[in-house]
Amino acid sequence: MNFEPGFFSRFELLISSIGVVLGFFFGIILLAKTSKNSKANLFLAVYLLTLSLRTGKALFHNYYAITDSILILFLGLFLLIGPCLWFYVNLLYNNNASLKRIDCYRHYAPFFLVMILTVFVPNNGITNLGNFYLFLFIHGLIYCCYSFYWLVKHPNFHDVSQKNVKIKNWLIAFIVATTLIFIHAILVFFDVVSFYPSSAFLFSFIIISLAILGCQNLWIFEDEKKKYTNSTLNNTKASEYYKQLNQFMENDKLFLDPELTLVKLAERMNISSKQLSQIINQIENTNYSQYIAKYRIGEAKKNLKNPKFHNYKIATIAFESGFNSISSFNDTFKKLTNTTAINYRQSFIKKSELDL
Repeated sequence: MNFEPGFFSRFELLISSIGVVLGFFFGIILLAKTSKNSKANLFLAVYLLTLSLRTGKALFHNYYAITDSILILFLGLFLLIGPCLWFYVNLLYNNNASLKRIDCYRHYAPFFLVMILTVFVPNNGITNLGNFYLFLFIHGLIYCCYSFYWLVKHPNFHDVSQKNVKIKNWLIAFIVATTLIFIHAILVFFDVVSFYPSSAFLFSFIIISLAILGCQNLWIFEDEKKKYTNSTLNNTKASEYYKQLNQFMENDKLFLDPELTLVKLAERMNISSKQLSQIINQIENTNYSQYIAKYRIGEAKKNLKNPKFHNYKIATIAFESGFNSISSFNDTFKKLTNTTAINYRQSFIKKSELDL
């Protein structure tokens, strides 16, 4: 098959443009829905728009000449990426905690300084800017490393609640993606890889990957404070009640009671059912029924693997695990494990026979 001389050039432009278009699209969407209670989304929007501008400039400059001052202006945008990453990680993991303006001024000071000096800084060989380029990339890498270090050292990092795990995985993916961008920039600086089209290709790959992951967890971008505006339950109290709730589940195994309801469990904890629902929703990112079902299925899985229960009927194990309906058990088991209870038990029986 013969291709026209310009086919691959147009194909490169198409692939490279995907990331730029998606980056601008998601950045504008986030800006449009950002409220004063969702500061994390604001920094994510600036991050996406900044990288989209940077990559868009690279595509444009590949075909058209750009003046020295404009080149430096776009180069300085690198100084926005690291701080945006840090503030986004910090605010999202701390549930949009308060942010001091002085912190923003301090972290974004290098960017504004470069913008002011743009007209005085020459480019294109007039002055050796090698050290300046390297400073920009190392500046971003430092933010990536510190953001990851802060996340790992956070007291809630080892919390295994569903919501925390998903937010943690999202932020790790976000930090890794940003790290790849700066590592690639350093490789380009040392002529290990070519700038175009690898830079634009990498950006498109990262934006598409983050978009897929983000679409699977859209709740991450929602403003939770709006939902519970009138609630008197603060984060500290919610964490204390959540620990108590887990003790009731893991030590007392209240989930084994098929008549257990949200109201009964709330009365046991001396809080309102609305507060209990808020705790489960905010910390586990799920509702009461799904939260209890997770423990009941966990109990069923343990019994299905236990040789003492191999002769028990599936219905018996379901009832022993707190379910009051075999159909509800089967549907929930398949949803949470992607297999049936019978197949799950058979897989462990076969494994035991092979071990013997």
